[in-house]
Amino acid sequence: MPIVGLNFGRSTFRAAELDKRKEGLIISNIGTYENPKVNFLSDKKEDMDAIASHIAEFFKEMGFGTSHVVMGLDESQVFMRVIKVPAMSDKELKSAVRYEAEQYIPLPLDQINLSYQRLDPDLTEKDKINVQVVAAKKDVLERYVAIAKKAKLVPYAIEPETLALGRVLGDSAEAPLGTIVMDLGFSGSIIVVTYGGAVRFTRSIPVGGDIITKAIQQELNLDIQQAEEYKKVYGMDPMQAEGKIFNVIRPVMDNLILEIKRATVFFTKHNSSANIKRLILTGGTALMPELLTYVAKNVDFEVQLANPLANFQLSQKLEPKRKELSQDGPMYSTAVGLALREV
Repeated sequence: MPIVGLNFGRSTFRAAELDKRKEGLIISNIGTYENPKVNFLSDKKEDMDAIASHIAEFFKEMGFGTSHVVMGLDESQVFMRVIKVPAMSDKELKSAVRYEAEQYIPLPLDQINLSYQRLDPDLTEKDKINVQVVAAKKDVLERYVAIAKKAKLVPYAIEPETLALGRVLGDSAEAPLGTIVMDLGFSGSIIVVTYGGAVRFTRSIPVGGDIITKAIQQELNLDIQQAEEYKKVYGMDPMQAEGKIFNVIRPVMDNLILEIKRATVFFTKHNSSANIKRLILTGGTALMPELLTYVAKNVDFEVQLANPLANFQLSQKLEPKRKELSQDGPMYSTAVGLALREV
């Protein structure tokens, strides 16, 4: 059965339809809907009705072959932690996780939905196991479900965007390769550390493409549309516009690179047997010219630009657009990872 991974931005929806067939996993449809009048962050009834209407319009325009969706939950709405517990049975683990959750999650357990996944033996304490614990507020989940149903969709699952990113861009249990995924979004960025096929650590940073655009606007006295265009066209190319755009963006990126280094130190300190080997940049802001080159010069591991479509076949309709879609790939990482959850 095909499934659509549906990723929400403040005023943007991105979706990827994935199907499992005899010949393998196929991306049968993929697209973006953007409308500045949409405010997905609002919980007002009239805004929720409008959001549902826009989603229904998007699905109709795209011609998706299913109404079944896996929706991405924004990092700010999720509590996630990898905990260590003594090796125990599944029955004992259920009680242990609830006990540990009371210590780590700053909300009463009756107000959240709690899930967990047994990962693997701990690398440093061999008598313990790692368990990934995820919690989200019930009222937030109910809002997502309500919007989906109003849009005539069937919500198959809701999961944190960070897990979707780790699934499609991280390593695997069979070939563990310490990986940091840096999702550079519009209004914020997310650092995701994966190892052994699981997300081990996440951090949300309130710095995204809008901060860069506003910095360009203020520094060069431009209107917001001009600043956005300069960011997309010149980016971090020091040879363009006399280096003016580069010099505005550089301090913002230096701060994000510092956060990447801090995340690396934190992870390796608590997992001394696992080293970070690569950094993958994803999200719309990752497409700025020369950003990849600049980051690669300032970190000590391999840096790649995300291509979430690389390991999938495309439908006959999409195959002629593979090059174009691959270039835009970083924008669809989360949507593809969400769909991959079910297929």
